[in-house]
Amino acid sequence: MKKLSVLFALILLMVSCQKKNTIEVITENLPDKTKVDVYIRGLGFNESEVVTSGDIEGGKVILDNPFTEGEWAYLSIKESEEENHIVLFVGEPGAITIRFDKNNPDKSTVEGTDTNKIVQQFMGDTRPISQKLDAFIEKNMSRMQELAGSTTNDEGKEELKKLKQEYSSIAGEFDVTIKKYEAANRDNAFGLMMFVELMNMQEKSLAEYQADFDQYSEALRTSKFGKRVDAYIKELLENDGKEVATFKIGDKLPEFKGLTPEDKELTLSSFLEGKKLVLVDVWASWCGPCRQENPNVVKTYEDYHKLGFDIIGYSLDKDKAAWVKAIAADKLTWAQVSNLKFWKDPIVKDYGIKGIPANYLIDANGVIVAMDLRGNELGEKVKELLAK
Repeated sequence: MKKLSVLFALILLMVSCQKKNTIEVITENLPDKTKVDVYIRGLGFNESEVVTSGDIEGGKVILDNPFTEGEWAYLSIKESEEENHIVLFVGEPGAITIRFDKNNPDKSTVEGTDTNKIVQQFMGDTRPISQKLDAFIEKNMSRMQELAGSTTNDEGKEELKKLKQEYSSIAGEFDVTIKKYEAANRDNAFGLMMFVELMNMQEKSLAEYQADFDQYSEALRTSKFGKRVDAYIKELLENDGKEVATFKIGDKLPEFKGLTPEDKELTLSSFLEGKKLVLVDVWASWCGPCRQENPNVVKTYEDYHKLGFDIIGYSLDKDKAAWVKAIAADKLTWAQVSNLKFWKDPIVKDYGIKGIPANYLIDANGVIVAMDLRGNELGEKVKELLAK
């Protein structure tokens, strides 16, 4: 009887081990056969990598957990070419459960492992900020667009200034939250992930970020994710002093190509056909200053499009769903392209772009007539050039 008990215990242990390293995705309001992919999130110039995939059946799918230590990961739920839902989490050993409701995507949860409890807390803290930002855009974007072209009304200028400050204040809450979680989690992978987000804010020099990274424990720095962060910093430092393309008024803007939201290829040269004056606007959905500037660009487009002014937006996004959502939210009705390659996009090197927003006002031949126009400067310059 005792031997039988030992055998039974071993069987239970084996069953327990078999269930230990899984990623269970539980969904609501999604059809069967909906594809889910788990990615290791790319850093900087590196692409994200799919590590496991499956299809929803009966509202869920259980995937083998491929993670042997903490990695920055995300779940992609691809309902269609236009709808791709993303849930961030920490890929680590253990039984991870991700719950997603298509009708309430902002209420996704990640459970099951210690670090993902922290991720869940972070999501809970940032969700109200995201909702507040969405509400602000919904309520004020049209008014900001209306005010953006005003050059004579001081009261309107002051109102626009206050609205921009309010937008910046809400967006700044994300930064504060990220800094809080980085400081509180320097002993685990999530703290290092927040550190990468801080690097993307570019508030310090690369040398200072390198020094900050060196303060993490050797165990974290030499982990798989730590080595990726180290390589990312070194890559940025290596490229920081390199000569990049620079333009001046009168230069011809180089050719580029990208895909529209409908996945059709569009080149600069083909877009220029039959045009008089074009703004090449380089931006991204994740770029706060770009989103703040969009009302000015929209106002200029509305004022001068019928007179011969046009725009082509070039996004440095990497998440198509976020890109398309931002286009709709900001009412960007002109042509848009992206290669969804983030800072690895060819335009970054070809145009020597170190920060966005960046824009280039060109004539019908692609010759630069002005660059990096902000606020009222854009409308005034377009008006001046169209009058010639």
